[in-house]
Amino acid sequence: MGGIFAALSLRREDVAPLVVEGLKRLRFRGNDCAGIAVVGDDGLRILKERGDVEDVDRALGLSKLRGWVALGHTRFSTHGRPYSDNAHPHIDCRGEVAVAGDGAIANYEELRDELAMEGHRIVSRSDFEVVAHLIEDGLAKGETFLKAFAAAVERLRGFYVVAALHRSGTIAVYTSKLPVYLGIGDGLYTVASTHTALYGAAREYVEVLGGEIAVVSSSGIAILRPPNLLRVERGARRLELDPRLVDKGGYPHHMLREIYEVPYALLRTIATVQARFLEFAARLLNGARNIFIVADGTSLHAGFVASYYFTELAGVSPIVVSAAEFPLYYIEGVGPGTVVVAISQSGETGDVISSVYEAKLRGATILGITNYVGSKLAMFSNLYLPIGAGPELAVPATKTFTSTLALLYLLALNAGRLAGKLTPDEVRELSGRIERLSDELIRELPRIDREAREAARLLAECRSGYVISRGINYPIALEGALKLKEAAYMHAEGMEAGEFRHGPVVLVERGFFTVFILPVERRAAEATYPLIRDAHSKGATVVVIGPSEELAAHDLPGHKIGVPTADRHLAPIASSIPLQLLAYHLGVLRGLPIDGPRYLTKAVRQ
Repeated sequence: MGGIFAALSLRREDVAPLVVEGLKRLRFRGNDCAGIAVVGDDGLRILKERGDVEDVDRALGLSKLRGWVALGHTRFSTHGRPYSDNAHPHIDCRGEVAVAGDGAIANYEELRDELAMEGHRIVSRSDFEVVAHLIEDGLAKGETFLKAFAAAVERLRGFYVVAALHRSGTIAVYTSKLPVYLGIGDGLYTVASTHTALYGAAREYVEVLGGEIAVVSSSGIAILRPPNLLRVERGARRLELDPRLVDKGGYPHHMLREIYEVPYALLRTIATVQARFLEFAARLLNGARNIFIVADGTSLHAGFVASYYFTELAGVSPIVVSAAEFPLYYIEGVGPGTVVVAISQSGETGDVISSVYEAKLRGATILGITNYVGSKLAMFSNLYLPIGAGPELAVPATKTFTSTLALLYLLALNAGRLAGKLTPDEVRELSGRIERLSDELIRELPRIDREAREAARLLAECRSGYVISRGINYPIALEGALKLKEAAYMHAEGMEAGEFRHGPVVLVERGFFTVFILPVERRAAEATYPLIRDAHSKGATVVVIGPSEELAAHDLPGHKIGVPTADRHLAPIASSIPLQLLAYHLGVLRGLPIDGPRYLTKAVRQ
């Protein structure tokens, strides 16, 4: 993942300072590497290095580069660790084209091998470098830059935005799904990953939609639809922004922005993880003597969901345990043949790292699941799989949780295929349902947000409550209760619905809330309906989360938040989003520091 910002001056003025400023506004999309390519009187030049854009600017003088066209990038590492070679922009062998990207190219390994066999010099582990060489091949055949660019993106699979700068001063951009924004200013054209990054540089902007190519040159801007490159007519909108929201992508808090990124983060996860590493990881699981899933907090809840995935899809039964408990009570069961699946979105969680260390000393194989490829967990693991959700700045985890679920689901599907429980066609079909769920969430999120905001107003005066579910959604109840604590400072207890009448019901009264997540399993759902009515009859504030169709089909009391109907194993992803939004809006109503709750840090190292 990363942030892209480009600029072209019709007056041939230096634009590097503007591009650096734009990259600073995109740091929430990644900040472990930064770089700029410029076209000026001395041709195409690139400067890039590991580090935050401000640090790289001070070290290399990015903003002092001379050139009237520039393409900049700030990076979050998903393919290749955060080193200078992996920083964007990348350049082709002839020095004619610079390329920067956002997202992930799913088939980059086969393209890289093909290009290397043809004699191209591949210098990085970044997936987007292959695009520069593909364009180079087209130019060598006599194609125009635009045709070579269009032919290159035609060969790519995945979820991505790619921008290319030719030494002639023309910029081309393609997006597979995410919108990209063209800014129109006074003698200036700009391109940015978010419209908020255009603030101060553009009066108007034009949105580039999925499947479209944008071309920016001294002749003007154009939007084209491949493969025939037919022109798309789309009017410009006036750029009107609250300056206070610019650095958060137009949202009041990073947490809300990251919840809205959940559907796109799911697509990034699918595109980021490479098939051969999923295969290796699946073989580890199937050949293990015993399996532990070790994690803390939100990642532990993802591990609980994964235990359903592994058991039902692959026929392996892991032991899920808190990383704080693992070295004290479970380490004696670890030895050669043990696989420890260690989950930490930061890759720096102290208890997880300690558990990994102790397990490795006893001969265990470590399979790391982390969002940060340069983390300790990635380095200590025998094999790691990247979550690929992109950077998450708010302390309450949202998109990293749902993307972790998606990654563990893909792992379980591949383990099931190797175990003979699923055919390759079934794995492809089931994997494809993540993308369909993503599309539904993109459409439904604004409505879910409104319903969650209304529910928050109802819960605002409650002193505490339960989040209740059963089956594969029970860990989501635990996660929802954690989010209410983190973001809203509200005491909440995650509960298995079958336990509700075995003691906990005595606390239910007016001023107490019960949030029910309808179980996926039909028998469990039918057993939960009476509990909802019981809590309501006792005066509790009731919120019910479930598939919109099911909520419409049953006369249940309380405030309802509908989610898209999803397969059993994807239901936890859909169900978690209303809880994240509910916690967020409660925190806003209470005037709390949403992104940085007191006493909490993103990575608990000790």
